[in-house]
Amino acid sequence: MGKALAVYRVYPEEGADVESIIEELKKIEKVKAVEKEPIAFGLVAVKVGLLLDDKQDDPDEWEKKIRQTKGAGEVEALEVSLIS
Repeated sequence: MGKALAVYRVYPEEGADVESIIEELKKIEKVKAVEKEPIAFGLVAVKVGLLLDDKQDDPDEWEKKIRQTKGAGEVEALEVSLIS
C-alpha cells in the first residue's frame, strides 16, 4: 500500500480566530502539517496537509472532517497526489 498527500486550503468564517482553527485542525488524526497562508488585503487562510493511505482512506471523507472544524468556512482541495 502506498501513501498519498492531500493538501487543502481552509478559508475561515468571517470573524473566526485563525489560531483556534489551526489548533482544531492539528487534532485531526491524519493531519501532518498546518500553516497560515496570507491571501490578500490581510486575509489569511490555513493550508492543511494530510498523509493518507492510498487504498483505505477516502480524501473526500477527510475533507468533510476539515469542513466540520469550528470556524472553518470554505475548504478548497489543492492537491491529492501519490507519494509512495
